[in-house]
Amino acid sequence: MYTEFPVDGKMRELTRHGTEDFPIQYYVDELHRFSGHTIPLHWHPELEIWKAEGGNVTVQVGAETLLLEEGSAIFINANTLHGFTLPDETRTPACPNIVFKGELAAPVTSMIYKKYIAPILSDPCIPYILLQPSYAWQANILEHLEQIFFLMKTPAAPCPELGVQRELGWIWQLLWTNREQIPLSEGKKNERLLQVRIQKMLTFIHSSCSSRITLADIAASAGISKSEAARCFQACLLTSPVNYLLSLRIETARHALAASRDTVEEISASCGFQSASYFCRVFRKYTGMTPLQYRKEKNRLR
Repeated sequence: MYTEFPVDGKMRELTRHGTEDFPIQYYVDELHRFSGHTIPLHWHPELEIWKAEGGNVTVQVGAETLLLEEGSAIFINANTLHGFTLPDETRTPACPNIVFKGELAAPVTSMIYKKYIAPILSDPCIPYILLQPSYAWQANILEHLEQIFFLMKTPAAPCPELGVQRELGWIWQLLWTNREQIPLSEGKKNERLLQVRIQKMLTFIHSSCSSRITLADIAASAGISKSEAARCFQACLLTSPVNYLLSLRIETARHALAASRDTVEEISASCGFQSASYFCRVFRKYTGMTPLQYRKEKNRLR
């Protein structure tokens, strides 16, 4: 059984991380338990530090793909589109990570937050920071990260919340004092623009998929040309806007076939297909079955 990863139509993760008064959560991600050995592209307003343990991991940040070697970690900035894939499907890594708000280290209204934390969070040239043990200051951050992992999974430790806040403070201090060594690229500013455009188009597609919409409509929702819309989808999602729309419609139809008694014609129309015959052709292409065969199989498995 694969683990589900909850995201909405804008690719925002739906999981709540931590609590309002202690906004941090510790996880151990077992990529081999996810469909396709992949945690799909998503984003959240919190920061994330994710460590590769038990094997190398491929990370996509925006349109950029990089290899995170075992023992290394990646700091992912707030509101940044990212996902993880296990390149070697024979491995079964368990990768620890934390998702947290920057305000956990210092209140948003404090001088500490404004001077040391906000500049990193708001820098469009820092969508991520690789943390590798071969660099002394990064290895130091990894040591503090391990201590946070220990405190988060050992609630019986003395004053674990204070310990977590202390270790995060050290991490921020190391990031700030070594900020000139963090690779910056003007080109990375385009990553935020790409993400904004993708989110606008996905919002439009998810809200209008039952209607008749065209590539021009999808592009117009983000104020860009059809060719730029195609480029954005290919860069981030490795597919075209039209194929994404069809996949969404077929997924919606699959749920309707399994959960309702509506006719194929009714489901076809409700999912935005122009005709039932076209719907059946597309459905068979994506699933290998006709709609009625799919419904029969789902009913048999109940």
